[in-house]
Amino acid sequence: MNTSKRIAECGMICALCVVIMIVGAWIGIGLYASPMFAGLFLIPLGRKYGRKYHLALWLAVSIISIILVPEIEQNLMFLCFFGCYPILQPYFHRIEKKPLRALGKLLYFNILIFAVEMLVMYVLVPEAMHWAMLAAFMVLFNLTFICFDFIIPRFELLLKRYVGKFKH
Repeated sequence: MNTSKRIAECGMICALCVVIMIVGAWIGIGLYASPMFAGLFLIPLGRKYGRKYHLALWLAVSIISIILVPEIEQNLMFLCFFGCYPILQPYFHRIEKKPLRALGKLLYFNILIFAVEMLVMYVLVPEAMHWAMLAAFMVLFNLTFICFDFIIPRFELLLKRYVGKFKH
């Protein structure tokens, strides 16, 4: 497949992800859901064309979202975690022992999400959240992450079944 066709496909997926982020900001409840969905939509072309295209897509969606989407926290969630985690997940799966793999994933997730929330709480929007609310959100974020981590391989199976073969 020639490069111009690949770039056109990546541009369309990038536009779709940005629209998902914008709609998520408009709806209000999409603050955490829209970065997850946008991250899922990066997977097909990332797996089909390789890590280089996946990184380029993630960076393009992140930059355009920062420019167009008014929700700072939503943009940070995509930039710091939900956009790049599908790129990193295969590396986590190289850890053979499942408890160590799960611990590594949870540590990675909690460190990044805690850093994003601290940035939002103390720098960007100081009145956004209090510590008790952050603790409750961290529990819910972890449950959401477990679901997201569970969905990615199943999403890839659906893609292989209905769309075609993808590189691994």
